[in-house]
Amino acid sequence: MKRSLFTLVLLLPFFAIGQVEKPKLIVGIVVDQMRNDYLERFNHQYSEGGFKRMMRDGFYGANHHFSYMPTTTGPGHASIYTGSTPAVHGIAGNNWYDPIQKKKMYCAEDRSVKTIGAVNKDGQMSPRNLRMTTITDELVLSTNFQSKVIGISIKDRGAILPAGHLANSAYWLSDGNFISSSYYMDELPEWVSAFNEEDRVGKWLKGDWNTLLPIEEYKQSLADDNPYEPILADEKAPVFPRNLKKLSAANGGRDFIKRTPYGNSLVLEMATAAVEAEELGADSITDFLAISFSTPDYMGHAYGPRAIEVQDTYLRLDRELESFFDMLDEKVGRDNYLVFLTADHGAAEVGNFSLDNNLPGGYVDVDSLKTAIDQFASQYGMSRKEMIEEIEGNKLYWAHEVLAEKGIDHERLSRDFARMMTKQLGIYCAYPTQNLIWGSTTSYPATLVQNGLYPDFAGDVVWVLESGVIDYGPTGTTHGAPWRYDSHIPLLMMGWGVKQGKSIRETNIKDIAPTISMICHIPLPSGTTGSPIEEAVENSLKSQE
Repeated sequence: MKRSLFTLVLLLPFFAIGQVEKPKLIVGIVVDQMRNDYLERFNHQYSEGGFKRMMRDGFYGANHHFSYMPTTTGPGHASIYTGSTPAVHGIAGNNWYDPIQKKKMYCAEDRSVKTIGAVNKDGQMSPRNLRMTTITDELVLSTNFQSKVIGISIKDRGAILPAGHLANSAYWLSDGNFISSSYYMDELPEWVSAFNEEDRVGKWLKGDWNTLLPIEEYKQSLADDNPYEPILADEKAPVFPRNLKKLSAANGGRDFIKRTPYGNSLVLEMATAAVEAEELGADSITDFLAISFSTPDYMGHAYGPRAIEVQDTYLRLDRELESFFDMLDEKVGRDNYLVFLTADHGAAEVGNFSLDNNLPGGYVDVDSLKTAIDQFASQYGMSRKEMIEEIEGNKLYWAHEVLAEKGIDHERLSRDFARMMTKQLGIYCAYPTQNLIWGSTTSYPATLVQNGLYPDFAGDVVWVLESGVIDYGPTGTTHGAPWRYDSHIPLLMMGWGVKQGKSIRETNIKDIAPTISMICHIPLPSGTTGSPIEEAVENSLKSQE
């Protein structure tokens, strides 16, 4: 049984006297790299029971955005579940440089724990780098540790950060198997081991990937064979159908599943198994299942937002969400669960696509930037390597000990460097980070840059690329900017306590957690800076008289 009869008998008076009703299950869904326009562009080809069901029967926030930079996976998941920004919750990037320890950090890295379910280091992960509580933490605390919380994703950070500090478990993929960390458990549950033994990855990679619909119906995408997509090893052209057995053998083996739409299938199969094995939503104590679909991010990076591969991935995900919701309707009850769906960031156009179509954008010239930085350093009688301790992403860290020895004022140096960077092609602006951390600003995009800086890891100078300009290869695309193509993502909510409707008022990613808090009568996460979305909350919330 999920909970002992003795425990439930003891809890009966607690739930019978003045207890506010809550959903039996909350399902949080993050679709990695889902731009909001995918809801509209592909809408006519979606089923009635997936994305359309959420838009029709639930709440659709059509003008939903991030309010910080960098718009990347780690910060995105942390912001959704804490109701705050990197400046508060501390997940300042997927990776960052720690100038105190003088080493690079990964957002979920934890070398104090061990891998569970594999003989490698892929499980040396935990949520300890997350400085604030999550909505999942607050749920567990509000039920005195009775709620079950489980996170599932292909990416470790996509499972760990949403599940929070008090989760029962989080599972992510390593060489085709779901693994975990000793932060949560000493060994995998029997149902997870049994799931892995079925080798579902091997089964998916035996067949071909062809389009779900006739390929001529993919009119919202570019031609199947176009110059903005990569040609994989053992592939003559990036076209359908794809022989997955052949391609996986030449491109990473079992790990290749994440670069096909069947990575989403695998995650939903695992999520369904979790609902059944862990009896999520089986009684009156609210549980939480956090699902993150990583495959759309891998697909978007490889093929860009206008590829048939991406469109087909979303059409397939839509059908699988329909099946998943049908399963929840049957096992938990249509009116007994609450589900929200959003994304951790969007994506830019492929740089060469922008150039070919006379759109603003393209590529930053990294070699020219290095030359400019070398010339700047030479003005102070130093080399770039002497002056700069580290450059991580769009942040620079001075070698402060060297500057002190030479009597160079690092604050003035930061101002001069920022002015120099702003003059470079492809750079929109640059800021001394101390000006943003200790000052205030209302200008755009300075406020978004400010919200993305956690003081301990902020560095000395930060810069922003021009709109549409990316630092990436000739095919595929990336994300991380403050511009709208990276910040505008979906918000769909459906089910228990959610008011049906649509809003075009601008809402923020940090508003999701407090909205869930208000609907479910859960305390706000500790660092919440967002506000509840009133339009999404049913006025007549269920409560015990």
